[in-house]
Amino acid sequence: MRYTIVRVLVLAGALLLLTGGCTTPGPRWPAISEVPTDVHVQGRWVWGELFTDNIEVERAFYGTVFGWQYDNIGTGKDAYTLVRVEGRPIAGIVHFAKPANASRSARWLPLMSVPDASRAMQQAAAAGGKVLVPSKELPGRGEVAVLEDPEGAIFGVIHTASGDPADMFPSDNAWLWLELWAKDASKMAEFYRPLGAYTVEKQESPGDRPELHLVAGGYPRAGVLELQRKDLPSTWLPYVRVKDVKQTVASIERAGGRIVVAPSPEIRGGKVAVFLDPLGAAMAVAEWKDDTEGEGKP
Repeated sequence: MRYTIVRVLVLAGALLLLTGGCTTPGPRWPAISEVPTDVHVQGRWVWGELFTDNIEVERAFYGTVFGWQYDNIGTGKDAYTLVRVEGRPIAGIVHFAKPANASRSARWLPLMSVPDASRAMQQAAAAGGKVLVPSKELPGRGEVAVLEDPEGAIFGVIHTASGDPADMFPSDNAWLWLELWAKDASKMAEFYRPLGAYTVEKQESPGDRPELHLVAGGYPRAGVLELQRKDLPSTWLPYVRVKDVKQTVASIERAGGRIVVAPSPEIRGGKVAVFLDPLGAAMAVAEWKDDTEGEGKP
């Protein structure tokens, strides 16, 4: 039942997004890279959309926890919120009405860069996935489609109009990583492999829980982690980089979020945590220090 509600949440928001659910001047959508790059890295996850029935609650929460800044585009329930970190766009927030009896009223949708969203849509359907929202050109942003993998995890694909953002290691409070929690990690890695032109690399992981990396453009772009509990739905989980995970956890709780996986030495050295925001959208945070930060990572 909960999976059905979550699926409806994302699908409703995606339909709103792709059928012109915000009022933009022009009408043009804000580009995900304000400096044209004309570069597209197939398989790189370049954007996130948050669908929620209360934009102000989400803005206050993420502004408090991560210091995100916002641009308002349009007004009222048709408004679109552009999220920035250190001046760079990283995400959007879209309003939609909460379905009746839903326990959660918010959900993140990640988007993967592809050379052709229509072709990616056809590839996904041929490999056992579903097309939730067919490809559509969003003026100013690019061609976008919303898809579902064979286990039910929902994601988007995009061919950006002006190119993808610069392929740099993320700053604090920006997207660091994306992870698919799947019932069968190998099968799902194979599903995504042609969509992202990925090489699949097996990782060492504690116990017998398979973990795979999806590599494109010379760098890991996402992980696939096998669920230990097969009754849980498959889902994509976005990670934000933070300077201090314990301090961030405290900030999340003060701002009204709920920690569902607390930092623990047994889980990636105690440097990660998973939480739900005040309206139920799932996200992870990770403390990451790398003296070799540079272009193309992660």
